[in-house]
Amino acid sequence: TAGESALGDLIADAQLAATGADFAFMNPGGIRSDIQAGEVTYGELFAVQPFENGLVTMELTGEQIYRLLEQQFRADGSTWILQVSGLEYTYNPSNPEGQRITSVTLPDGSALDPTATYTVAVNGFLATGGDGFTVFEEGQNVQTAGGDLEALVAYIQSLDQPFTFPDPFADPRITIG
Repeated sequence: TAGESALGDLIADAQLAATGADFAFMNPGGIRSDIQAGEVTYGELFAVQPFENGLVTMELTGEQIYRLLEQQFRADGSTWILQVSGLEYTYNPSNPEGQRITSVTLPDGSALDPTATYTVAVNGFLATGGDGFTVFEEGQNVQTAGGDLEALVAYIQSLDQPFTFPDPFADPRITIG
């Protein structure tokens, strides 16, 4: 994959479901453990998201979302790929700075509109510009929406059991191209 993880997709899906936002973003550094096959316990989920972050919604424009996705590519050459729900994007790490995101599409296949306003869900750490994602600090109508761990627990409980992870190999949300 292009930096996408099944667990990251699951967490982002949980945040989207909990908030009703258009999109959700999860920082990879906030995913601290894996979930093992079999019955999932609260303890396992707490190990995955141990920070007790609040869940936050805010409004960002499409243009801000493009800039946010560009912030994944750091000056030191490292990348911090955000896990996403509600959109798909393609990037080319060889492109010049500020031009690495080559497309962002909505679930219906249409392009993200740079002038439209979208509601996004993130954890409280990201909402304050954590991990260098400072575009989140520009968000408008910021509201709290419960906790990230509670959203994950509720989402997994809502799935048919036993549940399966989203498969980023079969249906990628993030691609290189």
